[in-house]
Amino acid sequence: MTRLRMALLSLVAVLGAVLAAPVTGLATSGPVTETGTIDGSNFIIEIPADWNGTLALYSHGYRLPGSPMTPQDAGDQGTHDYLLANHYALAGSSYSTNGWALQQAFHDQIALLDHFDHNYGTPRRTIAWGHSLGGMITAGLIQLNPDRFAGALPMCGVVAGGPAVWNQGLDAEFVFKTLAGPAAAGLQLVNITNPGNLGLAESVAAAEQATPQGRAHLALVAAVGDTPGWFDPASPE
Repeated sequence: MTRLRMALLSLVAVLGAVLAAPVTGLATSGPVTETGTIDGSNFIIEIPADWNGTLALYSHGYRLPGSPMTPQDAGDQGTHDYLLANHYALAGSSYSTNGWALQQAFHDQIALLDHFDHNYGTPRRTIAWGHSLGGMITAGLIQLNPDRFAGALPMCGVVAGGPAVWNQGLDAEFVFKTLAGPAAAGLQLVNITNPGNLGLAESVAAAEQATPQGRAHLALVAAVGDTPGWFDPASPE
């Protein structure tokens, strides 16, 4: 029994050492930063010299069509710096198109993982994470490719699905237009053709914000849309 226990303890120690050891597939004496394009999607990969074997694959949020196709591998600079300083590798793509780009993002992010595996070795674990639309993409990635991920962090993720998300937005738009009254008469809620529609909505919202009654209207709109009253922890509540 003693010999068996000693053998088991030795095995656990060896396995622990293997799992704790840094990945040795990287033949580099310094950090790696790679940028490029795969299937029309720009990407960035960052690997610290003492990579711990975990890759964090970031999915960015919604970007308006026509916006720059800029790759992003973290949600903010502070988190980016912390993860690299603590030996995590980072990667992320711009997707091959902007807008409601779920289909493209699923392909582009997996293509980026394939590129990473081929060039730097398969990570011991890959964590998917993302904000907003990127949270939905994160949830979809692990649903469609469960064998590629050890975990996921969908943050502010619109994970109810596209129809439910857009219907929720339409509900809030309807309440906003109805409560604002004649000032919002020209506001288009669906099949929008007026290029000044957003500007009209913003001017109506500013006018509502200027009166107690208008602020009560906006509070009800926010409640219907399940919108928090405070978004940015760096700004006053």
